[in-house]
Amino acid sequence: MSQLGSLTGNAERELRLLSQLNEAVINLEVAALGKSKEFSLTDEQLEQSRRDLSQFVAKLEAELQQDASTGDLYSLGFRIKTGIKSLQDWKEDLAELSRQLAKTGPVKLEDLPILEDVLSLLDDDFADDLRRLYAY
Repeated sequence: MSQLGSLTGNAERELRLLSQLNEAVINLEVAALGKSKEFSLTDEQLEQSRRDLSQFVAKLEAELQQDASTGDLYSLGFRIKTGIKSLQDWKEDLAELSRQLAKTGPVKLEDLPILEDVLSLLDDDFADDLRRLYAY
């Protein structure tokens, strides 16, 4: 029973994180396209999106610096470290994204696909957890 609870807890955390990060990425994409007013996005919402993504990127960068981890982003870090794209390329891309998120003004559209790639990996993790949960 505790394994089921653990799987459920992981799936719930990943779903919340995915929802929060997806919303933040969409908000910054809208701002980068100059469409904030059309989507009724306030400066506060955009700043919160920027903060959410900055915090996530910082956690992910820290995860990728570690050789072994058991933290919240362990699975994502493992996928990145064992994926096709080199770890060094990921680190460089995330560092650049972190710099962009720290600046004022819209994030460059060309930097947002990095986040979309990370969210895709997170989505894969979530789908795997759901499959394990349903198989239980």
